Amino acid sequence: MSRRPILIVDDVETHLALFSATLEAADYEVITARNRIEAREKALAHQPELALIDIVLPDGNGIDLIAELKGHLPGLKPIAVTAFASVDRAVTAMRSGAIDFLVKPLDPEQLLATIANAESGLSIGQQERDPRENDTAFDGHIGSSEVMRGVFETINAVAGAAAPVFITGESGTGKVRAAETIHARSGFRNGTLVKLDCSTTAPDRIEAELIGEIAQMDGRLDGHADGDVKPGAAEQAQNGTLLLDEVCALSMPMQARLLGILQTGSVTPQGSLLPRPVNFRLICTSTTDPRAEVTSGRFRADLFYRLNVVHLHLPPLRGRGMDVVEIAETELDRLCAREGRPFRTLSTGVKAIFLDHNWPGNLRELMNVLWNITILHDGPVVEIADLPPYLRNPHAPQDGSQRPTSFIPARPDPFDGQTLAEIERRAIEHAIQKEGGSIPAAARSLGVSPSTLYRKLDGWGKPVRSKRDF
Repeated sequence: MSRRPILIVDDVETHLALFSATLEAADYEVITARNRIEAREKALAHQPELALIDIVLPDGNGIDLIAELKGHLPGLKPIAVTAFASVDRAVTAMRSGAIDFLVKPLDPEQLLATIANAESGLSIGQQERDPRENDTAFDGHIGSSEVMRGVFETINAVAGAAAPVFITGESGTGKVRAAETIHARSGFRNGTLVKLDCSTTAPDRIEAELIGEIAQMDGRLDGHADGDVKPGAAEQAQNGTLLLDEVCALSMPMQARLLGILQTGSVTPQGSLLPRPVNFRLICTSTTDPRAEVTSGRFRADLFYRLNVVHLHLPPLRGRGMDVVEIAETELDRLCAREGRPFRTLSTGVKAIFLDHNWPGNLRELMNVLWNITILHDGPVVEIADLPPYLRNPHAPQDGSQRPTSFIPARPDPFDGQTLAEIERRAIEHAIQKEGGSIPAAARSLGVSPSTLYRKLDGWGKPVRSKRDF
């Protein structure tokens, strides 16, 4: 079958030779260039369908070259290649028009799989979308804070690629939900999203759950009876997304097995002698810091760098500022509609408590609190008295041994009659005073950026001279 040529742009001769030999052996026509000028000339002359473009070039930036070539050839499918894996490079490359992101050194199988995905459309970031979709409206995700806008931008940028994504964050921050959003917006969305929880699957079953196994028949294993294979998660995710939840919980032997799957693009089920090809988009999550796991020797460095092409960190709820109120009110409406309850809003006192609480359980804890309220109380306004005891009185005993406040009338709401804007101003002024007048320190304690506080102070007629601490 006749194919349009593939352009390879790299100033390292050994890389050009390796990439060219791999693609030519697979019957691709290859054009090579060693700098931006040569790449532009050959692209315009030969009209390639695909281009492998190194990010670092002797006469400029490969990311700028991607944007330039896309301007001349809108149908071009560029793939960014670099020896340095980082989320900033990945996001910038894909915003410039790259459809995928590869990290050197490349295995020939990995290169060919990426090219095949690009040809089939599985890795195209510029896929057609429903015009009714809003780029900042993610199913199940709520938040207007600066930190979450950054998260949404990263999800938008990486969703359309085939590059692995490593999602980190505390328990309850929504890592699995973020993975589901990436899958739903990707070129793999017509395939299945298969989740394997590496922390809860029994250690003696994790390998079979990942790579599959031959079913026992008449007390024996037949390694050639492919029809008797019970596929594992890797094969079930064929042309879809494989989500390895809490991947750092894998044992060292299983880490080696996973690395082998990624290197060969195939699995050999337990009891079988026949490898089976697999092709999926990989997303991993971890509550623990994967870099710390690598440093401690509990996680393979070579596997980590394969998984961590794009790193997405989800912030804790306590670091998202006013998002907690926005999420609570939105989810309160949803729960009331589902449960047939009359609540409509939160009192100002409840909002203040929500903003002050540390939320160690993050979104999961907040949802449990709201569910408790909607089931046990009546509305239409959520009052302080409706909150679980540990939120009404953080110092009260939680073991049920004493209930000293059971027969004492609830204290009056200290925020009663105040607007949320007035409560916010009190909180900000208190934080600045507590931090000795330091705006950056107050911003850190409130979980917002210093620019937000400067803007608030200007609006209240209290500008900070030269934006320095006072």
